Amino acid sequence: MPDNCRAAVFFLIGVLVSTAMLWMIKTLGQHYGPFQIILVRGGVMAVALAPFALAQGSMPATAGTPLKLAGRSLLAFGGQAMGIAAIAALPLAQAQSLSFTKGFIVLGLAALILREQVGVRRWAAMVIGLIGVLIMLQPSQGFDPEELLALGSAACFAGSTIVVKALTREADRLTLMFWGAVGHSVLALPLALFWWVAPTPGDWGIMLCLGLVAIALQAAMLSAWRLGEVSALAPLDYLRLVTGTALGFLAFGETPEPEIFAGAGLIIVANIVALARNRRVPEADSAD
Repeated sequence: MPDNCRAAVFFLIGVLVSTAMLWMIKTLGQHYGPFQIILVRGGVMAVALAPFALAQGSMPATAGTPLKLAGRSLLAFGGQAMGIAAIAALPLAQAQSLSFTKGFIVLGLAALILREQVGVRRWAAMVIGLIGVLIMLQPSQGFDPEELLALGSAACFAGSTIVVKALTREADRLTLMFWGAVGHSVLALPLALFWWVAPTPGDWGIMLCLGLVAIALQAAMLSAWRLGEVSALAPLDYLRLVTGTALGFLAFGETPEPEIFAGAGLIIVANIVALARNRRVPEADSAD
């Protein structure tokens, strides 16, 4: 099979796995706080990855790497905490749509922090995306805190992506994944214990599966991005909006408002315009 076809298969597997993860987070989020979910998820990931990390000797290679790993863990932790809270409170279609703002937030941060050249087309994409966000939020009617949490999550993950761009020169992917999981668990531990709710046996099973599913998602997406071109894979990413909307309707009885679809359409257009000149995407920050 051509590389793009093989990549598309991995990507579609990732979309299905991410939909299962959405169901788990939405279900758990009705009864447990985000810190508790992050703790168990990160702990499962760290334990599962530890044998491979120890066998490989996945330690920071340079003196400045631990500080960058800590900063990246803090940003990703904030993104996860706000993202889980938003998924639990918002219709899945809306939460998924707002998460796509990460793409053009990364562009702005790359221009401001990394001093990368961002052309007129990409600045135009950011404006289009911003209009899409405003349509969804309808600021004249006041902001919902959950919507701001979704945007805050996207901003944190965008910042994490910028840090990872620097880290990929100093650490391999297994190192990033393992120490990311450890960092998330350490940050979540005191907050999770303070707001701890004793899970039922069934919910314990879902929490444990969440960590394993997260590893499977990262593996599938990493394989897809390594094999395929952005022009072939980027449109497939928006299937997450379709599967998330279907999941919300079938599993949770959610019916999105028309402005959600209108705003989501503009956000998708913004991301496609921003990616139009790229031939290949850098490796995704799969440890988020």
